[in-house]
Amino acid sequence: MPYYFLTLALLLCLLPGCFRPTLLAQGTTPPPARELAVGQPLPNGLLLQLVNHPDRTARLSDFKGKLLILDFWATWCSASRLPLPRLDSLQQAFGDQLQVLLVSYTNARDNRATVTSFFEESRRPDGSRYRLPSVVEDTTLINYFPHQRIPYFAWISPEGRLGALTHAEQVTAPNIRRALTEGVMPESLLPDIDLSQPLFTAATPPLTRMLHYSVLLKGKVDDSSARSQLRREGNAETGLLLVNMPLLDMYHLAKRHLYPAFGDQGLVLAGVDSALLFREKSGLSPMDWKARHLYSYDLRLPPDRAKDMYRTLLEDLNRYSGYTASLELREIDCLLLVRKGRQDRLKSKGGELQSRLYSKKAPAMQNMPLTALVSRLNSNSALPLLVVDETGYTGRVDMEIRSGFSDLPALREALQAYGLALVPARKKVPLLVLRKQEQAASANTSF
Repeated sequence: MPYYFLTLALLLCLLPGCFRPTLLAQGTTPPPARELAVGQPLPNGLLLQLVNHPDRTARLSDFKGKLLILDFWATWCSASRLPLPRLDSLQQAFGDQLQVLLVSYTNARDNRATVTSFFEESRRPDGSRYRLPSVVEDTTLINYFPHQRIPYFAWISPEGRLGALTHAEQVTAPNIRRALTEGVMPESLLPDIDLSQPLFTAATPPLTRMLHYSVLLKGKVDDSSARSQLRREGNAETGLLLVNMPLLDMYHLAKRHLYPAFGDQGLVLAGVDSALLFREKSGLSPMDWKARHLYSYDLRLPPDRAKDMYRTLLEDLNRYSGYTASLELREIDCLLLVRKGRQDRLKSKGGELQSRLYSKKAPAMQNMPLTALVSRLNSNSALPLLVVDETGYTGRVDMEIRSGFSDLPALREALQAYGLALVPARKKVPLLVLRKQEQAASANTSF
């Protein structure tokens, strides 16, 4: 008998291929992960590690027959935590017809311990514990549903097919009820853009030889909110990326960098249709207005031309947007920042350049130009008029405004301590005037 069992064991070792098809057929080894398209079935054999669930493991096939909503999240992400009370309530409301399954994955810097700790310490607004289970330390589902922002939701039909990919706003009781009763899923998101690549190009251009690249697109490009970032190659700035922004915000961004003393002011609209620039004046729904009137911009420059970044942004907007912004002399009511007395109370003692002028507690600046103060004054809602610097002061400044900027009498007193005053005046000053291009052609832009 021992010889018989030894012979059988050797045969099994020599013939492993006989058993592999059987194992695959049983679903114990899932196929290689690939991005799923709407309508495709999910793999059934994937083993999931769970917390906040009676079982420590489950397979996707265990949830067939229910509407399965996968919520890719992270414990440290406030946007991920925000919809949890609503998701928990929806789970309780729909019972066995629905399964909301949170998915925490390795790349999101969470593990079993952090997710377990979250459910032990966190409570719903009514004080009760969350009942939602979560996948932990996932490395496979993330490949079937790649995304760039969280939370991110994948809707799986009771038959086990991908039905939709959405944000949290689409996870509502009416949408769930319609998916269950009519089999109609909510509308899927537009595809995420790979922000590591230049926008809207099929191939990556040779960045080391690029002298200039820019593209301006009108209309919403994906389902994300407005965002901006600097392009970098190592420590060098090489470009600028703006996605899903109103055109006016792009002009304000250029203005703040090219004319910092203007602060939030200094941009004047001359005879433009406000419905094209302001959603609330258009009569369109937020979704329709964004689809038509948001813009995206991508700029690449050699590192030695990074200083031209915002000048190039303004030039491209003026060239392609249908609008033109240029400096014009306008006579306006304003406040002149002037010096009082002969004593220099502004001169910096040196040290590290530091600006805390936007701090709510004891705003201050150290070894900064006076334009930093003027910019802060022009971003102050307590001052309805543009502040114009007429001090002629070119040195570096140390200053502390303990009173803050919201109390105008206290602000005047704080400025007086440094030999400064705000004097009302009516004066011709250069302003950045935005016009439609056909109007700009006839406008006088010299001063």
